[in-house]
Amino acid sequence: MLITSSGRFNQENISVIKDIARRYNLDYIERKKQSISHLMERYNDDILVVGNDLSIHLKDEKEVIKYHPNIAMVRAKRVINQQSDAFLEACQLKARMSFLDCTAGLGADSLIASIVLGSSGTITALENNFKLYLLLQEGLQNYQSHNDKINEAMRRVEVVHTDHTAYLKKLEDNSVDVVYFDPMFTMELEESIGIRPIKSIAKTGLNDEAIIEAKRVARKKVVLKDDFRSQRFSYFGFRQIIRKSSKFHFGVIDIDL
Repeated sequence: MLITSSGRFNQENISVIKDIARRYNLDYIERKKQSISHLMERYNDDILVVGNDLSIHLKDEKEVIKYHPNIAMVRAKRVINQQSDAFLEACQLKARMSFLDCTAGLGADSLIASIVLGSSGTITALENNFKLYLLLQEGLQNYQSHNDKINEAMRRVEVVHTDHTAYLKKLEDNSVDVVYFDPMFTMELEESIGIRPIKSIAKTGLNDEAIIEAKRVARKKVVLKDDFRSQRFSYFGFRQIIRKSSKFHFGVIDIDL
């Protein structure tokens, strides 16, 4: 994967782009008024493009993937205004708790968790796909909304490039309050337009080993977000929370300590 600037680049940001290239071991190429399609054809590789506002999008042979909070921004504003959120109702997050998002994707739920937990909590988001990891890590650190609370919440999320099962195995028993899974990138949901472009590269498969490890690690709950028709709720032993007229439900395993 290569990295370059947007067409009308700001010279002051070139040093930032080169720093990103160094941190992720990417090759920086000068744009020189060349189109992204031309660069892809010339170098036969995916291109990461950094805009003047430090927004990032990835162009591969199939699609353009860009970090943006999408519907999470609307949810975040509602949560700040103390309105209800189904994810929070399932997780029962409170200040000073710890939250582990095992299937981060573009980090929507990790952002919501960070708003609630604040500076006293810890939020860790795991992403196994390097492309999504890079987009999420840089997006959360550089995206600027018009709300300081949302910006602060983004910066608090720790993003880790790893397989969630391998990561869980390294954790101690009862070391995280809430362990969370969202394998919904495998579903085609009308209300999740924002995640469609990343379906082709997201791998969020769930297996018995991951759930066993999650139950060992969790202090309070293991939470699953899935299609309302999914068999994973019953198979893995989640208590399914029915949400009328919603295409996705949450499942909860309460940990008795």
